[in-house]
Amino acid sequence: MQFNTFVASISDIERCANAANLHEVLLEPALLARQGKLSEEKVHLLAAEARNRGLRPVLVWDVLMPERVMRGVCDRILQQWNLNCFDAIRVCDPGVAYWLLVHFPEIPLQLIVETGNHNLESLLGWCEFFSGSLERLVLSIELPEEKLIEYCQALPVACELLGVGQILLFYSPRSLLVEHLAGEQVTPGAGEQVSRGEEDNFNLESPLYLEATAAFADNPNRHLPTLETAHGTFMFLDKDQFILDKLDALQAAGLHTVRLDLRHLEQQGDVAVDIDIICGKILSDPASLRVNWSRETRAPFFKANRTTALFPRMKSKVTDYRNDACLAEVLAGEGGKYVVFYTMRPFEVSQIKSMIMPTGEEIKLPQDVSFRNLNGDRIIACESEQILVTDWIKKAVPGSLLLGG
Repeated sequence: MQFNTFVASISDIERCANAANLHEVLLEPALLARQGKLSEEKVHLLAAEARNRGLRPVLVWDVLMPERVMRGVCDRILQQWNLNCFDAIRVCDPGVAYWLLVHFPEIPLQLIVETGNHNLESLLGWCEFFSGSLERLVLSIELPEEKLIEYCQALPVACELLGVGQILLFYSPRSLLVEHLAGEQVTPGAGEQVSRGEEDNFNLESPLYLEATAAFADNPNRHLPTLETAHGTFMFLDKDQFILDKLDALQAAGLHTVRLDLRHLEQQGDVAVDIDIICGKILSDPASLRVNWSRETRAPFFKANRTTALFPRMKSKVTDYRNDACLAEVLAGEGGKYVVFYTMRPFEVSQIKSMIMPTGEEIKLPQDVSFRNLNGDRIIACESEQILVTDWIKKAVPGSLLLGG
């Protein structure tokens, strides 16, 4: 099992070269990476320095671009970039991956499947589609340990997982911060003032890198780190993902790479601060590394992903009543005037026992209720798939069911 991390300076490269089990560095150009700040020249310089020190430079191309923008970017890549100075390219957009497969089939691909693609069948499909160029899948932290072990053993390519770093809660390609701070002086990482015009023109090499915190009205004291770049807006949990002390089973299952994302701990342009010390601690005493980590740590999905636990509570209470006892369903109604039913099967009005609401509440129908067909004729028996109308029934809402006795 090896480590990789993001780098943004020569100092980062030097620390990575001295780090145990770290053989790969991730380079984020402003043009191609969602959180990228590096110029084209700086990316190529760092790639060369990494190779000189025995490290694999990997280009990060994880933006999701509109078609017109992608065409312009791809033309520029073909004309101006030397992609052969990178040992691999990691992408998020399957369209970008396919373009690279066509134009640079000799460069290995690392496909980011952290969002969606959480089932084995879809992952195997990507492996088949990009076979020959795909060297790695970057898996989601939302997969519990049991699934990660299964996938590492079943997938025909190497797997990577975030070991420590920020947990992304929300991402939008839209600009959500600059508009609210347009009247303020904002100085991003490159030291230039951000203007609204830069964002409107969708300048992919804009120096925009606006960091802020967000809070909710019902919990104003909890500040969530928020970031906006030229490629969109990100919101992160205020605690870091940390599984560096839980890697034994994954290593035994064949997990290839653990990503150490320290970008949010940046100091004076370095984004791999103390990476050599951290790698040493992972191998010798990961428990103390967690205790002394500079931010609170969590591993919210590692033992179990319980995001579906609320589904049964969100489920309509009438679902279990859609059986042989269900006679009709309320389609519409207008308070004080009428209710419209759609019949599920033939029945006689005398068979009606009650009506069940979507909330689970069961009510009796008024004794004087009468059912009419679309011609307005009163009926005592009806057919399947027939529309019936009654006078207004209190509490009747669409989705309510008529139950038979």
